[in-house]
Amino acid sequence: MSAYISTDLNMVKALDPERHRIELAREEYLSRGKVIEVLEGPTMKPPPARHEPPPRPKVVIDTTPKPPTAAAVRQRTKRQQERAERAAERAKERYDLVEHTRKLAESMTYAQAMEATGKSRKVLTAIALEGGFSFQTAAQIGYQNLRARQADDAQDAKDCERIKAFLEVGLSRTQAMNQMGVRFARFNRLLVKGNIDYPKRRAGPHPAFFAKQQ
Repeated sequence: MSAYISTDLNMVKALDPERHRIELAREEYLSRGKVIEVLEGPTMKPPPARHEPPPRPKVVIDTTPKPPTAAAVRQRTKRQQERAERAAERAKERYDLVEHTRKLAESMTYAQAMEATGKSRKVLTAIALEGGFSFQTAAQIGYQNLRARQADDAQDAKDCERIKAFLEVGLSRTQAMNQMGVRFARFNRLLVKGNIDYPKRRAGPHPAFFAKQQ
């Protein structure tokens, strides 16, 4: 950092007494046999030279595909042959399964085939689609819907007694049907069959209407 030197003459003259005092002190110090030692300033040493390692030779990798060896060809051929054999075995097992299921479908329904083979209906359906065949239709399907429902007099008598009990405790028709777990048609039939006068609950009074004040 360079020292600041003023160009103002008055400021230079103002420092004369201080310079005079310093000069007298230096002469007095030298008169006593003392020596003023001038110290050398710091020196800047250059850093040592850096020795870089020699560059490594570039390794060139040959990416040209090499023909397979005879052993590799034999190993690959063996694996391909094993895969082909396993695929042929799976195809034969699948064919046998389809043919076996086809024979069952000639005389069985889905339910009977499921019990005989232990397979689900989804699996049997997929096999039937693959083989192009269908199972026998169950004879009882829809039979329950074709014949009229037979009324059970004993059960109807018990239900009529329950309805009378609900009437005595004051339940509505809807509450009584919910308690019995029956629909309106059966509930109405029981009322007619048991000659039960079950009054319908009327709607309650309408809320009062108040005119809006202006």
